[in-house]
Amino acid sequence: KGLFEWLKLLHYYGFSILKNAPTEKKSATKVLNKISHIRETFFGTPFDVINIPQPNNTAYTADGLRNHTDLPYYEYAPGYQFLHCLINDAKGGDSSIVDGFYVANYLRENDPDTYEILINTPVKFKDNDYTQKTIRIFHSPLITLDKNNDFNDIRFSIATMAPMECHQEKMEKFYLAYRKFAELIHHNDYSVKFRLSAGDIFSFNNRRTL
Repeated sequence: KGLFEWLKLLHYYGFSILKNAPTEKKSATKVLNKISHIRETFFGTPFDVINIPQPNNTAYTADGLRNHTDLPYYEYAPGYQFLHCLINDAKGGDSSIVDGFYVANYLRENDPDTYEILINTPVKFKDNDYTQKTIRIFHSPLITLDKNNDFNDIRFSIATMAPMECHQEKMEKFYLAYRKFAELIHHNDYSVKFRLSAGDIFSFNNRRTL
């Protein structure tokens, strides 16, 4: 019953928090395997999100992160992701989440010109990690649709967005649309803020939420 409720919340709202999980390292794996197998990325599974010297990713710093989706430079970006909180004793460290589909639908209904630009302009996402001899690049609009013109995924990451390669006549219109989208994604009216505690597993749909 609990597993069904967890998955239902994930499906309908795009995120959920599972409380009172164990707090030993790698203990979330047993819980997550109740859903299905875990897909690997180049980060490895699991991996620790901690503050380290000479970080190769903004996640490994004590700085605040802007709202984003992970790995937009993957052709097949991760779907459901799970952050297992083992400890949170620091000042700050609050989390936020935004429903990207909700923001995209607001633009579709209230600003169709901006919406059309965002679904029709490919953006270059690039990852150049100094710890790996690999450069990853993928082009995709910020908002993509499926065959039924429903939302398929959101790709948004200030940290991994490369210089635009669209025609110069489209450049200014795109950046104005991009700015509107970014402002909505970071507006308090669209975000839910919370603080994770030890034993929480924050679950979210990376193709929908930021």
